[in-house]
Amino acid sequence: MKLAASSRPATSRREVSPELSRLLHLYVDRFNKRDWDGLRKLISADARLRVADRFIGSLDESPYFGNYERQTVPWRLAVAEVDGELAVVALRPYGDEWRPSSVARLQVTDQHIAHIVDYAHCPWVLSAAAAVVVSQPS
Repeated sequence: MKLAASSRPATSRREVSPELSRLLHLYVDRFNKRDWDGLRKLISADARLRVADRFIGSLDESPYFGNYERQTVPWRLAVAEVDGELAVVALRPYGDEWRPSSVARLQVTDQHIAHIVDYAHCPWVLSAAAAVVVSQPS
């Protein structure tokens, strides 16, 4: 399957932290492999999670990874620039293309993911973006 390109014009790119970029790519790779234990190694013990319109609290107390694992609709994650900011997008197949369907923002502190805000239940967040540039998934 091919990856759908954004038809929107690109915005100026913000300065990207190499640490954030490295962790986002590791996060996406492990998430796509459903390597939940490997993911937990990237995330700080006291990481906070917000799934907009669904959950706020400690990642350890959430069903976050299990919810993704139980999904029956094909999906995969990719690193993307959303309005110039590095983020993670969930991709879903539409015909023979994989298209972004939702976005999540991750905050990194001391080389670990400290905060995740997932907008999977708020489709208007991604559709309101002026530019979405998806990196080729690994």
